[in-house]
Amino acid sequence: MTDGGRWMNYWEFNNGTGVQLMSVVSGASINGPGGRNALKVLQRGPTYAANVQQDNVLPPSTDFYVRFYMRNDDTSPNGDHIVTVDTWGYSNLTFMRKTSSNTAWQFVISMYGCGFTYPIGHWGPTNATLSHGVWYRFEYYVHFVDATHIQVHPRVYDASGTQIFGDAEFRQEDYGASGSLSFGGRDDWTLASFYAAGHSFCVDPTMLTHFGMGNNGQAGAADTGLPWYFTGVQLRTDRWPGP
Repeated sequence: MTDGGRWMNYWEFNNGTGVQLMSVVSGASINGPGGRNALKVLQRGPTYAANVQQDNVLPPSTDFYVRFYMRNDDTSPNGDHIVTVDTWGYSNLTFMRKTSSNTAWQFVISMYGCGFTYPIGHWGPTNATLSHGVWYRFEYYVHFVDATHIQVHPRVYDASGTQIFGDAEFRQEDYGASGSLSFGGRDDWTLASFYAAGHSFCVDPTMLTHFGMGNNGQAGAADTGLPWYFTGVQLRTDRWPGP
């Protein structure tokens, strides 16, 4: 599970039952990108959680890039935060918080490390539906504008390598409908316009020295027994990772 020791931490939070959510499967069995083996993560509802995490990946307040490939077969509707910085410090930056239905799935990224501010805590491609059983590539550039504030630039690519979402497609919560609770006098922020206006997100920079993925056992999650998969994880500081 630790990929030959590359992951420092592997936890199964199963209340002593022996239930195991995570396993490694062959790339051939799930049509993994480039034939890579994959981390398989099961959905067993709110009672069980599991994570792998790497600590001290880089110094605090350091710009970095992230890449992973993901395929989701799960249909649970609740917001599982499954790719984060520190497992317990996920409010600082959640790269992947997914929701799903029987027909498709969606996701947001989340940044509220110094307290939640509606409607700018969660950002995602509004009404964008991703397909079950299909691999997507997710990349992120985490830029520190100062020691404790970040701007995150996400990019999502389909199986052909075509970019389908970027800063301009990631929208605030309740886009166009946040009313009197709107931030900064407008209800139609995208990450592109938010950053162009000089805004950023407050974080605890020590939390961003960690990177984790798995299943948080989200409250209200359905015990579907269905999986999602990760492969091709890469963190670097010099450039966008690419395929």
